[in-house]
Amino acid sequence: MNNKIFTILSLFLVLCSCNKKLEIPPENTLVEKEVFKTASGAEQALSEAYFNFLDAETNYFSINYGDFTTPLLEKSTGSLTYDLGEATPTDYYVVQTWQQLFKAINSANNVIVKLPLYAQFDQQIQKQFIAEARFVRAFGYLQLLCLYGDGALSGNMSGLGLPLQLTPFEGYNTGEIIPRNTNGEVYAQIIKDLTEAINDLPIRQKDELKTRTRATRGTAYALLSRVYLYMGDFQNAAKSAEEVIKSEPSVYSLTQNLRTLFPYNPNGNAQSFTPEVIFGLPVSQMVSNSTSLDNGLGGSYFFKRSYWISHSFLNEFDPNDLRLTQLIWKGDSVYNPNMFGEKTTFKYNNSFGRDNVPMIRYAEILLTRAEAITRISGINDEAVELLNKVRKRSLPSSADFTVNDFADKEALINEILKQRKFELAFEGLYRYDLIRNNLPIHNPDIPENRKVLPIPQIEIDISKNLITQNPGYTK
Repeated sequence: MNNKIFTILSLFLVLCSCNKKLEIPPENTLVEKEVFKTASGAEQALSEAYFNFLDAETNYFSINYGDFTTPLLEKSTGSLTYDLGEATPTDYYVVQTWQQLFKAINSANNVIVKLPLYAQFDQQIQKQFIAEARFVRAFGYLQLLCLYGDGALSGNMSGLGLPLQLTPFEGYNTGEIIPRNTNGEVYAQIIKDLTEAINDLPIRQKDELKTRTRATRGTAYALLSRVYLYMGDFQNAAKSAEEVIKSEPSVYSLTQNLRTLFPYNPNGNAQSFTPEVIFGLPVSQMVSNSTSLDNGLGGSYFFKRSYWISHSFLNEFDPNDLRLTQLIWKGDSVYNPNMFGEKTTFKYNNSFGRDNVPMIRYAEILLTRAEAITRISGINDEAVELLNKVRKRSLPSSADFTVNDFADKEALINEILKQRKFELAFEGLYRYDLIRNNLPIHNPDIPENRKVLPIPQIEIDISKNLITQNPGYTK
């Protein structure tokens, strides 16, 4: 498999112009030796992993699938297939999302396995690059597990997960095809990657943009907190979130102005990230003389042709909530007259998809710890304080909650989940909150075994049925 690193990959990491193309064919060890020999060559190989992850997330539906299949949005008939659990194993997005996320994982595997063989530069930098690649691999596997792991969000650790490919994939004809591991085994590998990466990751990267777009120690802890929350391991979810919170305010903090966090960007200008963004995709930054990217979200939301915000969701907000008044808007008012009266999210307000995409925000971490410690200890002061911290930003004139406002543990958890819904709407997470809490997704009658996507048929065919289909899609 030939992997080419173009100018845009250099932009991702070093944000400078470079016209050089770098080929990394696994069969050519001489080329690999040159690539991984120097820090600059290895960093470009690492950039391929980051870029392939960005490409998988933005060009397909890894992100917006987590929202458009929930009650947050109404949708066109073309999107209803996914609501009904009727996606097919040959569906374009089902196939491409799987393949592109595995492409990112394979790029990370190249760094993890081959850099130690050929590197001739500073050992600490080597360790950092491998740790960053482990983060990319872990994030790729988590996204795949949420989409394709049978029962992965419902506590079924013995359910069919994913093939754990931990070395560079040399091709289908080499006998390297492996069967699906269990959900529990995939989760364990994700946790192993992140925990092993933590000590070799910096607290900050070399500049502010890289701190928000490359793996750091806090980024790994933040992703770990999400992993543990999805597993129902609340003790470790709370501990991991606490490690991130310890960094406040030196590295991470809430951005008090929502329009600074999600800026108006009609011209698609390069935008920075605020300290609230723990990890994000720098789409607006990735432009050169010949290349620009879109986030795969802006056009879909802006023009409201595929989906638009449901009135029932809008009616759940307090009328004074700034997440309603500042982060919900009309979108297109020129090209789609049938939808002029409907609302969409302001988070991706550039019609060409030139907005950055936050993947993990500090607000999520605060709510994760609040939920986790409530599930462990019941109503407690810290959880209520964390809840207030997120809620108060959007309802500054409201009275703070106190422990006396909640009749029982479940009442506090329900309020935390409600704030997660309001706060993280349209960031690709709501579906997974519903499933892990055994709440109905958009279609309440969908069978449990169809709350995941089918495995692409091409993977089953090429593996000669070694890779098996999810039970909900077998005849």
